[in-house]
Amino acid sequence: MRSYLTSGIWMLLIPLINLLYAPLNHVKGNVYSLITVLDQHIPFIKYFIVPYLAWYLLMFVILSWFMKRDHKLYISSLASICVGLLLSFLVYAFFQTKVPRPVIMGQDLFSNLTRFLYGIDNPYNAFPSIHVMTAYIIFVASSKAKGCGRKMVLASQTLSVLVILSTVFLKQHTLMDVAGGIFLGGSLFKAMTLIQRLNHKSLLKQAAKSFTLKPQEDKYGRGYATKRVIQE
Repeated sequence: MRSYLTSGIWMLLIPLINLLYAPLNHVKGNVYSLITVLDQHIPFIKYFIVPYLAWYLLMFVILSWFMKRDHKLYISSLASICVGLLLSFLVYAFFQTKVPRPVIMGQDLFSNLTRFLYGIDNPYNAFPSIHVMTAYIIFVASSKAKGCGRKMVLASQTLSVLVILSTVFLKQHTLMDVAGGIFLGGSLFKAMTLIQRLNHKSLLKQAAKSFTLKPQEDKYGRGYATKRVIQE
């Protein structure tokens, strides 16, 4: 139980790093547009507000699931997300983009939630999309999860896809933002997985070197057996 709590505490890095988001989400100089013709043909669908807003809570649930089922996967996923957040904020600081938003006319729950989102999140921190980056990391990680049920993996990946789609259907991001998020998330997860493998191989080599076979001698000085000696 204590080990779970110790590992789980590291997830607090995500909200701590996210404290950098708000100060960057204001006009600071040149603002660029990454809108394409395809973006202009994507409709606004208010129902996607549900997976979009629920994502951060569900992401922590999925990370907790990784932590219990596959601790190495949990570490690589969490590290990828944290580094991805920092790199995204670095881009926001020097390359600011803006996504035009539609006017929301309805008074239903989904319209009100979308207006709430627009009210608390200025349209400037867009490329790369953090929602897409984190969702893609979870999508890829779920496919590699060990000891996890197929239903849970399918649910996790389906949710990740819905979150990625929600970013464009809510007009929070452009297709370029999505591509940037996928590239960043995929690259970081591969890098973290590779680092884990190299570190594991290094530990195995160190463990192998710590054991040697030293010949034993009888009272006449003849070698007759070996014993394993752990080098200090």
